[in-house]
Amino acid sequence: MSQQKARFDASHVELVAISVDSPEDSKEFEENKELTMPLLSDPEMKIISAYGVAMKGNDIAVPSVFVVDSSGTIRWFHVGETMMDRPAAEVLLEEAEKLGKQAD
Repeated sequence: MSQQKARFDASHVELVAISVDSPEDSKEFEENKELTMPLLSDPEMKIISAYGVAMKGNDIAVPSVFVVDSSGTIRWFHVGETMMDRPAAEVLLEEAEKLGKQAD
């Protein structure tokens, strides 16, 4: 197990990814990339739109990360300005660990 995975596990945070791809394509991607988190499918962009991260003029989401607590409150977020604008894993780990400490 990677050190990062161990830190996420210790923070009691569950990671979930969401894609506009079909359930079949999402499952194939999840398996091919050996993701350690589930990749949910949102082809109708209901969740993506609810979070306000639908990319205008395209049927995709802006790269985004939300840290949501068990009550559904967004505790931290990053919405990218480009397709490559994503927070580093270390930033996510720090936010997950903060949330994990608040839950203790």
